[in-house]
Amino acid sequence: MIMAGKQGGMALAGCNYVGQDQIWKDHVSHEKSAAKEWPGNWNFLTTKYDDLVKDDFPKQEKHTVEPPAHMRIPPVTPLAERVTVHPTDKPVPRTTSGMIGWRSTEERLRLEKYGKYASGKGGLVKQLKWPIEAIV
Repeated sequence: MIMAGKQGGMALAGCNYVGQDQIWKDHVSHEKSAAKEWPGNWNFLTTKYDDLVKDDFPKQEKHTVEPPAHMRIPPVTPLAERVTVHPTDKPVPRTTSGMIGWRSTEERLRLEKYGKYASGKGGLVKQLKWPIEAIV
């Protein structure tokens, strides 16, 4: 009992339940008052920009001008009417992508001569030996 009197109302060392409760009540009351005042101060942020400035700019009438006959664009004709493709019996020519590269059909021209040697080394955090808590 004497120890409790020395701590000034603290049941545990460094823990004041009455003070923490008062701080929490203050936070809640400040949040409630801010929620009531917010629409009066900041409600314009929720409206669309067009609604805010509709009175500032007068409506402009759109004028359409018909172009002269020599400047009009003719209607688009379908591609099938303009281009005809006939079947062919010739083979598809060999391309460089089929000859050189990772998926080459010729073994001597493959880029990976020694097999799949490029394996992942892990992330940067693992390479620098950082603790996982450092990036969270």
